[in-house]
Amino acid sequence: IADLLSAPDPDRIIFTLNASDALNLAIKGIAHHERARRVREGSNKPVHFIATSMDHNSVLRPLNALAADPVGPPVEWTCLDADPETGLVDPARLSGAIRPETALVIAVHASNVSGTLQPIEDFGQVCRDRGVPFLVDAAQSAGRVPIDAGVADLIAVPGHKYLLGPLGTGALVMRPGIEERVDTIREGGTGTVSEQDTQPDSLPDRYEPGSHNTIGIVGLDAGVEWILGRGVDRLWADEQRHIERITDALADRDAFPGLRLIGPKTGDHRVGVFSFVHEAVEPLEFAAILESEFGILSRAGVHCAPRAHGTFATRDTGGATRLSLGPFISAQDIEHTLDALGEICTHAATPRGTYGATL
Repeated sequence: IADLLSAPDPDRIIFTLNASDALNLAIKGIAHHERARRVREGSNKPVHFIATSMDHNSVLRPLNALAADPVGPPVEWTCLDADPETGLVDPARLSGAIRPETALVIAVHASNVSGTLQPIEDFGQVCRDRGVPFLVDAAQSAGRVPIDAGVADLIAVPGHKYLLGPLGTGALVMRPGIEERVDTIREGGTGTVSEQDTQPDSLPDRYEPGSHNTIGIVGLDAGVEWILGRGVDRLWADEQRHIERITDALADRDAFPGLRLIGPKTGDHRVGVFSFVHEAVEPLEFAAILESEFGILSRAGVHCAPRAHGTFATRDTGGATRLSLGPFISAQDIEHTLDALGEICTHAATPRGTYGATL
């Protein structure tokens, strides 16, 4: 993982249960540290966080739980709204939202709804200029998009997505020195300094209490080795070609009547996550037809990202149907999927009987 993300020290790769666990460690670890510091100083100033409307519930729920906690100094957070067409967040808005009490800025790299790629390099620069730690949720980008760990203070990654590892694996990548601001949120045995009854300060032991998911980590290692063997640059170039084919095809509205693609309409600023809505077919129904008639698996709903769907005005209408690319998707798979989408849209534009009747 350190090699994949150009991280200088493997000891700063903290194994976690998943990306949600990594995000909880970063967010709650910083909140605990800042609250404790305020108590010591006799201050009741709020601990302030910044996130975006494109973030996943794995960010939103910890922030809301902290904000609802009545014990200790209050926690507040600001949500930066994204552009309703592209899902992009303007870095200038981030700069304007930072306050003296801001403890952490959080941003998802690639949206799990629209595929929108946020300008995390620009976000990181704003945070460095203002002296505020920056956490990146790389759940949809680690392993598919080139990432340098230097872009952020903390990067949360899942093992089971584009790192090709098993479920129940993940990691938090920490830059040198950030551990001074991230308290532990769990303590326990580490197999080191066992004569000491407080958590060790050394990394990664400080944040890895208890027995590891060794089998899962070995599987994760195999996935990462496969990616490194092929090269992220090469895999990303392949995906970009697929993205261009799909966005070019979907631009022909006559071939896909009634279909609306959410997020960027071109290959710029996006990964291969495509969500769409149809004016006449509900998202769940669309997903069911894709599977039953064409053997294509998708996911319909709000995708654990209610504010992202609010951004695109799909939150209260059943969400959207989502399709995603991966390293094993072929050009033939792309064409089959485009044909399927075209058939469903064309059928929906005709007088409706049973679906199979007009295929």
